[in-house]
Amino acid sequence: MRRLRPRRGILSRHEVALAPLLLLFLALAVWFPEHPSDERSYLELAHNLTQGEYTGLGWRPANAFPTPDRAPEPDLWFGPGLPLALAPLVAAELPVQVVRLASSVFLFVAVLLFFQLLRLYVGPRAALLGAYALGSYFPFYVLLSNLHGEPLAILFIVAMLLCLARYVRGGSLGFGLLAGLSAAGVALTRVAFGWVITAMIVVFLVAWLFARRQALGRIALVYGVALALCLPWLAFTYSVSGRVFLWGNSGSLSLYWMSSPHRQDLGDWRGGAYEIVASDPRLAHHRQLFLDLAPLEAEEQNRRLEQAALDNIRGHPGKFAKNVAANGSRMWFGMPFSDKRQSLSTLFYLVPNSLILWLLVICSIVLVRRRSRLPVEFFAFAAFAALGFGLHAVLAAYPRMLMPLIPIAIWVVVYTVGTTPRDASTGHL
Repeated sequence: MRRLRPRRGILSRHEVALAPLLLLFLALAVWFPEHPSDERSYLELAHNLTQGEYTGLGWRPANAFPTPDRAPEPDLWFGPGLPLALAPLVAAELPVQVVRLASSVFLFVAVLLFFQLLRLYVGPRAALLGAYALGSYFPFYVLLSNLHGEPLAILFIVAMLLCLARYVRGGSLGFGLLAGLSAAGVALTRVAFGWVITAMIVVFLVAWLFARRQALGRIALVYGVALALCLPWLAFTYSVSGRVFLWGNSGSLSLYWMSSPHRQDLGDWRGGAYEIVASDPRLAHHRQLFLDLAPLEAEEQNRRLEQAALDNIRGHPGKFAKNVAANGSRMWFGMPFSDKRQSLSTLFYLVPNSLILWLLVICSIVLVRRRSRLPVEFFAFAAFAALGFGLHAVLAAYPRMLMPLIPIAIWVVVYTVGTTPRDASTGHL
């Protein structure tokens, strides 16, 4: 294990050198124009929490087909992670422009922790360059002018990587608990990752049963702690929905859009309300299903959407595979979309993500040759990224769904470039 010199103060001089990124993030949060987002829902949920509940007026309906005579139902579209983080700011009655700056702070703290993560493997200069690479990933900047869950999810993921690496290498239970807490934070902020941490438990528990390596057991334990910390949320979703192990209720509609067999549909999100489907002539082929669902309760709507999606997949597996491929391309390159003409704005995602993908391919070739000397946490990082990407690939997604995984991609590149085979042998399986 690389031995780091003791700190002299809260921040090292290299971490202080990252301060311009905080100024950049704050400036961009003010400069970037506002855009449609889920900000209103996050603020309403944060306000509800300040009143001692997760309910109240202003809830987003639990289904896509609200009617005037139907009482508001619990908002399970979003996890409680970001509302909990915003609740103190909302309780202080700060202007929304100030509350939005929390995203810049989340992203900057993630960069600081990423520097510390890289210092476990490379020297300070390489770690500083890697931290600046993360902070300079400009697609992040569209998340700063409005409230989104991704900046907080990025922070939790970087904290998870750092604490997991320290726990696996040193065995400190404190770091193991912090890693579990961070992983739980990811799942409660972006609820789709709840399935990822569940799969991580299974994968590494099975690996431990076969290999009996202590490090594999520690990884499984971290995600077991994360799942245990999420049980109150799962108990809440069960209490209001009657469904066991329900992380959120957006998956059914996302899977339905992804499964559409119609030639003009590419699997992207086409709308979340009956009014949109009823008024858009391009969605006329979906109208009858949405009309049939409108009078039903939320859980029955979700059940029928899931059934319709599975029927589409079974009946048109080739078209579903094409939609999944298009969805993967949308996450990486911001295209294609069913009803959107491509423009120069596509380069905003195409350029940086093409570079990262190209570097990952090269690094993969190098790392395959060094696979016997890779640190055990490498496999945990790679599995988390693969499961996260694979899960979002089968649900209607946007480029921002990929963003929480970008720190792992950049870590792989910096690790590959900044270590030699001899250095990489520390902590190998």
